[in-house]
Amino acid sequence: MGERAGDEEFENLLARAAALRGHLCLGLPLGIKLARQGLRQVGMEDPGRRDDLIVFVENSRCAVDAVQIATGCSMGSRKLFVFEYGKSAATFYDRAKGRAVRVFARLDLTSRAIRLAVKDGILKDGEEFDPTSKLGRKVMMNAFMKMSEDEIFDHQEVSLRDPTALGRGPSIPRSSCSACGEEILDGKGVVRKGKYLCLACAGEAYYRSPSKNSAE
Repeated sequence: MGERAGDEEFENLLARAAALRGHLCLGLPLGIKLARQGLRQVGMEDPGRRDDLIVFVENSRCAVDAVQIATGCSMGSRKLFVFEYGKSAATFYDRAKGRAVRVFARLDLTSRAIRLAVKDGILKDGEEFDPTSKLGRKVMMNAFMKMSEDEIFDHQEVSLRDPTALGRGPSIPRSSCSACGEEILDGKGVVRKGKYLCLACAGEAYYRSPSKNSAE
């Protein structure tokens, strides 16, 4: 059990992810191994073969920074998408082949991490601990650093609900919101009562403005 000794690629990616994050945290080794498992499953371990790669991650925590570093995909390039499912999982999609593989944490990951922690002297056999405590984080960090991708993750081929609407599609003319006048990119507006509105003016804003522009 354990990460291959002298894995320079892993160490380099981890250092780059920590630099982006500002510190080394629990999700970074997990995110790197999540990405490496996905890249291997879709045959894109070589960075030169990732032009058609799109990644969908299922939470917005620190592992996403590591996935970005390890894959080269980013939200700004429209090749990294975040879904708030609260899961340690991601789907890797090869647009050219239309093939998607979802990588997700093994159901026995925690028990495997505990066995490794006992073996490494971090825990006593049968010792109970709070997973959110300092000790709990140490147990999981030890696992994420030492366990191989196959020991941490399972994977399965999946189909995407609407692959034609994902990623870098054809350019859509820019339009302006009928209510606030702000420009809307990528056709992200909606039509309400015959008017083309931004999502904020359509009542779906994540913020509140002192002046009410909503066209409800």
